[in-house]
Amino acid sequence: MTRLTRTTIAAGAAALAAAGVVATSGSAQAPAGTTLQLVSKQTRGGFMPKHEFRNGDRLGFVQKISGDARGSSRVVCTGIGNRALCTIQVQLSNGTLSAQGVLPPRANHTPVAITGGTGAYDGARGTAFATDVSPTTSKIDVELLP
Repeated sequence: MTRLTRTTIAAGAAALAAAGVVATSGSAQAPAGTTLQLVSKQTRGGFMPKHEFRNGDRLGFVQKISGDARGSSRVVCTGIGNRALCTIQVQLSNGTLSAQGVLPPRANHTPVAITGGTGAYDGARGTAFATDVSPTTSKIDVELLP
């Protein structure tokens, strides 16, 4: 089984966080079937193990979100096999969003569940598809539900 590196987990989690932002920003306003696009970039800071990421290890970091919505996110992941279970809290000016998913070492149209939101994003739901563009940048395509 291949072990995940800190860089690939960070990129995958960045994709997951951006997915949350995209779904949140559009679910309260966009009609069914709308696709939104965002870009997430990892910023400095956070915590990561000093060794290769493996089962039970935790990592966390902050991301800057741009595109159809702007804001930041906080991501925490736990190693499970050759993947990572990540939870994301996205902070935007008019509310917050939560998302969760299991990420592979490199996201390529990887689906991520939007699990809820507050404020303007209350009841947000849908699926975001994350694709890593580089170790610190991800592109997100989101299909929003009514």
